[in-house]
Amino acid sequence: MGSLLEEIHFNDIPVTNLVRSMEWYQSILGFEIGFKNEEMCILKLEKGPVLALNISDGTSRANWSNEGKTKPIVGFTTQTIEVLHSHLRSNGVTVTDIHDEGMGWFFEFIDPDGNMFSVLKYN
Repeated sequence: MGSLLEEIHFNDIPVTNLVRSMEWYQSILGFEIGFKNEEMCILKLEKGPVLALNISDGTSRANWSNEGKTKPIVGFTTQTIEVLHSHLRSNGVTVTDIHDEGMGWFFEFIDPDGNMFSVLKYN
């Protein structure tokens, strides 16, 4: 029997200020708003799962850790990793250096609420 699931549809991202976060994800990352109400907002890219920004009390982050090192839960792909890295850095976004992980080039960045994301450009 194959999977009864069809696709990954969304990833929940906790935010403390929905309006600020919606504006940041639109202006800095180029997301489009698919739906919004007072408690949440659905953000879309051209393809892939959507991000659901949800109001939180400020104690939650969309990250995990291993041996004291913070890791992202959500990763994006790009064909222009250097351009994206420079764009984020020039807009005051905290980014790591671009590093080779064997299968491609990676860097991580942090949104205004401390959620960490990874970006990959395949070799």
